[in-house]
Amino acid sequence: MSMTKPKCRIESLDLFILRDAYRAGSISPIQVIEESLLRIRERSGQNEWTFLVKEEDLINRAEALDKLDRHLPFYGIPFSVKDNIHVAGLPTTAGCQAYQHYPEDTSPIVSHILAGGGILMGKNTMDAFATGVVGVRSNPHPVNPFNADYIPGGSSSGSGVVVAKHCVTFSLGSDTGGSGRVPAALCNIVGFKPTPSRLSNSGMVYANKSIDCMPIFSLTAREAEYIFTNLLTESEATFEHEQHNFKGLKIAIPDVNGLKFFGDKLAEQAFLSILDQLDTLGCDIEPIDFTNFSTAGNLLFEGGLISERYHSVGDFIEKNKGQVDPVVEAIILSGANISPNTIWDDLHAIKEHSEIAHQLLASYDFLLTPTAGTIYRVDQVKANPIELNKRMAYYTNFSNLLNLSVISMPARIREDGLPFGVSLTSLANQDKKLLSLARLWEGTSGIRSGSRRYD
Repeated sequence: MSMTKPKCRIESLDLFILRDAYRAGSISPIQVIEESLLRIRERSGQNEWTFLVKEEDLINRAEALDKLDRHLPFYGIPFSVKDNIHVAGLPTTAGCQAYQHYPEDTSPIVSHILAGGGILMGKNTMDAFATGVVGVRSNPHPVNPFNADYIPGGSSSGSGVVVAKHCVTFSLGSDTGGSGRVPAALCNIVGFKPTPSRLSNSGMVYANKSIDCMPIFSLTAREAEYIFTNLLTESEATFEHEQHNFKGLKIAIPDVNGLKFFGDKLAEQAFLSILDQLDTLGCDIEPIDFTNFSTAGNLLFEGGLISERYHSVGDFIEKNKGQVDPVVEAIILSGANISPNTIWDDLHAIKEHSEIAHQLLASYDFLLTPTAGTIYRVDQVKANPIELNKRMAYYTNFSNLLNLSVISMPARIREDGLPFGVSLTSLANQDKKLLSLARLWEGTSGIRSGSRRYD
């Protein structure tokens, strides 16, 4: 068996198309590997990939899969992982080459996918130590697949871009304050962040271990739902009511004081048009005071929680100053001398914010917000990295702190050709209900996911 340019190209890496073709015996794993590799070579490069699995190892994987049951849930499905997720024998850099090491163990989630027949193609570029939601805090860094002048979103930048370019079926990222959702919105794909702890976050380089999640990037909510469901244990895979239409849904949105677009009229127009569409579909849309959410979100980088990032990788950065992105270095080292009183005060405040948020959201089917209120050019972010990152995370930083489930969905293509995404936020452990709602939106929004040039 050898890797050659496939004689007959596989038209789609959609999970369900591949699954059905495998079960019908019309394709083989080696054909899918060849197609994925060809797309990776044609459409992406070092900016999106820190490591690609060797072709010899992929051939061996294909040969092993030929002997397995084609009904395995992830049989022959190509995927990738963010480079802070451990895979035994593959390097982990967490976005910093000086940090590169070879872990002995594989993340339980990755192990689960591999045991289910998945094909790991490689590891993706990320903002150094998962610090930021802009996607340009690495060297080299990805750019937006719609317009290279713009940021791709981070910190799971490479993971979002390779899915948008249809190089793999899905990817795994990490999400602390929006890293599994902002890249999805800016790359016009789905980014599903489950309730914290619903899926294991073991086997990764942490930003904030207490709240870090592994989100799923895919082209459709249907695929995200399938992947999530097959990563749950049998006892967790409980039935939740499936929504069949929008009529009568009660949706919360930020009120006029909480709804921010930072001067971006195109983003504002996109969101207002979405509200008009949902109103036409029969939804009950109600503005709420967003202060509790935004105040909680500020605590992620402006309080005691920054000490948890220092606890994770601060010692390495102290010993390797100058080898880490300077913005990331400054942020993480600022956590070195946080007082215990500050940490405990903030933890108590987060508990109070969480109680308020859960009481409020219990009255609604979901909270609808922009995933990001605007989008910036790469040069703008590099000139003003802290403030613009804060704006990009305005609608995302609070979610894990408040123990919420969120999915970012493609929603509009703006007049300037850039994508705009919305986030549906729900209470803890309502993940499958949220995915059902996302599929409902997917069927009515009229938006094709991914970058159009790769359709």
